Amino acid sequence: MFCLLSNIFRTFSVIVSLCPIYPTRALLRTIGPIGDPHFKRAVAACDGNNPQKFQFGVCSHLVDCVYDNVSEAFKASMSSGTNIASLLPTILVLIGYPPLELVELAFLSPHRAIAACCFGIGLHSGLFRQLRPMRLLPSHSQVVELRVREWTVFLPCIGASRWQHRLAKITVDFIVVALLGIMLWRNVVVASFTMVPWRCEYTYMLLAWPLACIVWLLIAVVLLLVMKQSMDIYNPADLDTRYSITRLMSLPYTVHFPKAERRTLRYPNGTEYPYPETTSPSSGISSRSYPLVARQDSVLSASSDAVSVPRDGNYVTIRITMPSSFGWRSWRWYEAVIETLAVGVYLYATFVLTSIMFLNADNAMMYATVMALCLSMVRILTALF
Repeated sequence: MFCLLSNIFRTFSVIVSLCPIYPTRALLRTIGPIGDPHFKRAVAACDGNNPQKFQFGVCSHLVDCVYDNVSEAFKASMSSGTNIASLLPTILVLIGYPPLELVELAFLSPHRAIAACCFGIGLHSGLFRQLRPMRLLPSHSQVVELRVREWTVFLPCIGASRWQHRLAKITVDFIVVALLGIMLWRNVVVASFTMVPWRCEYTYMLLAWPLACIVWLLIAVVLLLVMKQSMDIYNPADLDTRYSITRLMSLPYTVHFPKAERRTLRYPNGTEYPYPETTSPSSGISSRSYPLVARQDSVLSASSDAVSVPRDGNYVTIRITMPSSFGWRSWRWYEAVIETLAVGVYLYATFVLTSIMFLNADNAMMYATVMALCLSMVRILTALF
């Protein structure tokens, strides 16, 4: 476990080294990165350090002046950088969580949900599939089931004791938040030296992208709480144990560590056999071996007399019921609304990054690599821990 965390910290340090962060300069708006030799001549000839040049009605003349004072080769590099940046929203959509999984994660761990969706809301290959007519629904689907969604979440136990588990969870949360900080800061750095030609006077075009994703998550969660008929959070192993939403958010840090106990399997003929468990020394994963039975009457049956083997680990189930199956307050319309908003966020990010200027190929490749690696690590850590 600690070897894994050390490897994660090593990867985290590599990502930080890839980000040329200028704490005192990133909030200043410039033409190209500060200190870039390709832009020195253009900045000097066009008075690019003057804030008045970035105002409405003047910034378009600044753009023309800059392009007149850079070489043709560097213009091709900036064109390549724009093409690379335009692919970034699509790359992050492929990496990100789908909309409903983000909503589920928001109930369990809001800070992880924000980190996972801040730059990429995953979209299904078949959008609005839930709006298909009734005659096209699978034959085994029942109308009453369309009102209900059940999310069963596994809460893994990390380490051998409760304090080790909490320390590991807090460490992973710190890494996730730090990765989010790297993505946000890298976005601020790129926004400080780039420009969108159709709104060149605005400084927040690229900065509004993560803000739109966070607003989308807030709308999705609030809309679900408003539209739902009922919401039950319970332990599937003990249906009498119920949780509130605030209690649900603390469950990942207070999971129960069950004591080892010897279990037996009871066969229909009344014979009991030990339930052996072997642990792999390399992976630490427990595996179970079932006793071989030679007699026909000793074979396990599917009847109610056979004792089911309980699952290992800690689980919590979130059951949400909508008032209607096909009306306005139904899952099909809820999913359609949040997917439509997610498409809008994706289109906004694509339009802005497709039009971005003064981003050469080198900076664009670093920008896309850092964002993709950080979001990939956020999803991996969120899924594993």
